[in-house]
Amino acid sequence: MWYDRLNDKRMWQIFEEISKVPRESGNEEGIRNFLLSWADKNGFRADRDEVGNVFIYADATKGYEEVPALALQGHMDMVCVKREESSHDFTKDPIEIEYDGRFIKAKDTSLGADNGIAIAMSLALISDPESQHGPIEIIATVSEETGLTGAFNLDPEKVSAKRLINLDSEEEGIIYIGCAGGVDLESTISFRREDNPYKKGYKIEVSGLLGGHSGGEIDKERGNAIKILSRVLKGIGKFGLNRIGGGTKRNVIPSYAYAVISTDNKIEKKIAKIEKEVQNELKKADPGVKITLEAIDNPKTIIQSKKRKKIVDALFIAPHGVRTMSTSIKGIVETSNNLAIVETGENSLTVINSIRSNIGSSKDNHLEVLKTLYASFGFENKASDGYPEWEPNLSSPLLKVVEKLYKEIEGKKAKVTAIHAGLECGIINKRIDGMDSISIGPDLFDVHSVNEHIVAESAERVSKFLKEMVKRMK
Repeated sequence: MWYDRLNDKRMWQIFEEISKVPRESGNEEGIRNFLLSWADKNGFRADRDEVGNVFIYADATKGYEEVPALALQGHMDMVCVKREESSHDFTKDPIEIEYDGRFIKAKDTSLGADNGIAIAMSLALISDPESQHGPIEIIATVSEETGLTGAFNLDPEKVSAKRLINLDSEEEGIIYIGCAGGVDLESTISFRREDNPYKKGYKIEVSGLLGGHSGGEIDKERGNAIKILSRVLKGIGKFGLNRIGGGTKRNVIPSYAYAVISTDNKIEKKIAKIEKEVQNELKKADPGVKITLEAIDNPKTIIQSKKRKKIVDALFIAPHGVRTMSTSIKGIVETSNNLAIVETGENSLTVINSIRSNIGSSKDNHLEVLKTLYASFGFENKASDGYPEWEPNLSSPLLKVVEKLYKEIEGKKAKVTAIHAGLECGIINKRIDGMDSISIGPDLFDVHSVNEHIVAESAERVSKFLKEMVKRMK
């Protein structure tokens, strides 16, 4: 097996088993059954709540009976994206894991270490006969990636612990004590189709971008395929638009976008010029970007010209990326926007933006900015309910314990900060009175993309630290 060269075979074997089970957000029945079956086979009590969260209970080992319970938490779902040429079917095919001696990744798909590694670490800890710990309650939530559904609807009666370690962060050596809140905006414009007066049909594609997590990678200045495509469409002159599409998930930076157009103009040189400009601009941050033009059968109809102009102009000026940096916690993004998805129907087009902020009022203000922008082009707006930010608590008793133990075990201080991505801690804290939470995790890169990879040694160190930490929490 790929993990034969690694040390923590228990953890990696469990991760391999998890990776064989389809678990895209909303399709979690298989992974839920796997977890319940795993608990039964290994002699642990388990339960589920109405929304589908799974709870696995490990009794205290000898000598730890009086230690207060500790919850280990992660989400069972994953973001499923694949390379354009891949035939992978996320409803039935296992993730094919590859190990190159340093990184663990997947063949042609996202890996799902976000957040399968949390589940693997937790199960490995309680099933290790050498582990010593107080009562542990594993909480595996559903549909974190599509709206934090499991956390919002978690049954507090299933949890007795008042201390929670979330294992969904992505940088070793950091203890997170706060995160961004978020809200999505869906903007829709209707249109009529008209007969196509142009002679030639083309498909324009923007591809080769890194994409990535719209929280964790939003500050890396990577390209957004939708934004690049809108720039191309603004620069080619007179044309008719049949359809435009791009992006896959609200929390994924778009790495691919396309447009089906018609024109009588020669546009090859214009597109080549824009491609060179973009490649030069992104040569450090996103060097694989390419823009291709393919002649296709000319579509019979196009979007009415006035609405086409409004659509292209709206996408062209719509903001994407970091809006403000935090002045309270140095080095973290405070507010950002991901221009995430555009999709065309027969008589309407929808754009989805995902807004994050560590300050609620800033999130609300940016939402209003976007609503105003899209409304000015004739779009109708609908905002999601969103999720709250997790406000940092530097006085957290759990933080003080983990900080102290990290220095003792690892021989160095952990960095304490907040993260721009969304975490479930703040929501769970509100669901369970008196809950005190922190978040830790291994080095994980390019999540929510086909380039997702985890540093094997980092994951093993975090797993080892977790086992030693619960041993010393006596």
